[in-house]
Amino acid sequence: MNSFKNQIAALVGFSLLLGLPAKSLAHERGHGTFTTIDFPGAAGTIVPPSFAVNMNTQGQVVGCYFLVPGGMVHGFLLSQGTFTTIDFPGSVFTELSGINSKGDIVGNYVDAVELRVHVLLLRQGNLSTIDFPGAVNTFSASINPEGDIAGGYFEDDGSAHGYVLSHGSFTKVEFPGAIGTLAFGINPEEEIVGGYLATDLNFHGFLLSKSGFSTLDFPGAVSNVSACSAQLGGGTTAGGINPRGDIVGYYCGDDGNNHGFLLNKGNFSAVDFPGAIFTFAGGITPEGDIVGGYQSADGTYHGFVLSHSNAGGRSAALVAPSQTNERPKVALPENVSSLALRRWRFGRFGARLTRPQ
Repeated sequence: MNSFKNQIAALVGFSLLLGLPAKSLAHERGHGTFTTIDFPGAAGTIVPPSFAVNMNTQGQVVGCYFLVPGGMVHGFLLSQGTFTTIDFPGSVFTELSGINSKGDIVGNYVDAVELRVHVLLLRQGNLSTIDFPGAVNTFSASINPEGDIAGGYFEDDGSAHGYVLSHGSFTKVEFPGAIGTLAFGINPEEEIVGGYLATDLNFHGFLLSKSGFSTLDFPGAVSNVSACSAQLGGGTTAGGINPRGDIVGYYCGDDGNNHGFLLNKGNFSAVDFPGAIFTFAGGITPEGDIVGGYQSADGTYHGFVLSHSNAGGRSAALVAPSQTNERPKVALPENVSSLALRRWRFGRFGARLTRPQ
């Protein structure tokens, strides 16, 4: 149990990147229309306790929520204003992390027997499990229109690695010389974004394109985790990338709080929900609509869509859920509960990368 708890208390976020030196990148304030997404009756949307994590071109949103503190974490699909709860059978924790234009959904669940993390794939109504061969825990972060999945896995020694699963074949994603690497976003061009822990013990983001790896840090971001009091930790984390190469994620500011960001054509824009304590950007559509989460001043967590097109506005026209899974409100085992409360950083299903002692 302790090794699982340490790993899931270890996947914390990373830095975002693009391929240009940070000093050459502009820093601007983003614009658009924010809409809050809250699963009806949830203690919060995204964990804790409810969040929107990703969105496709049809404006369908996936994420997770729980109804009472310490209760079962459920995945959700928001489609055409209607919420549907999706839980992997027999799991004690389910979240949905990615959806593509075909409606294929990926997510993560914790089994009730060994309390290990597995990837779930929901395709044409069929649920299946995916595990990286030999891994202790495997998680998914996104899926592109071709069905390629990006994510990460942990080995027995606690080491973290990124992967891409394409046409049934796994490929490792390892930033050169890094202590640990995880992949979070993948677009149709198979460009990959994620984060890595460098030997200087600072978190950085990366972009992996045909020309190779590039590092990117939000200008002025605080890389040292201990210097950042925010939930997601220090540094910069790249969470999503669209076909145009726009990248979203989050970073720790000098105020000690996390902020979302958009990287577009070499220009950084901050993405902050008005009045929020902190903001997290997780995915971006081809049209440029951004989905993520924030913590309001009262401490409650919410999902959001930042609309730059009509699709985002339509997806945010919320109504009562058409389906909810009325499972017993069971308390999670302590280590899984800790996971749920700390999952934010390092991708959607994170735990902080173990640092050398």
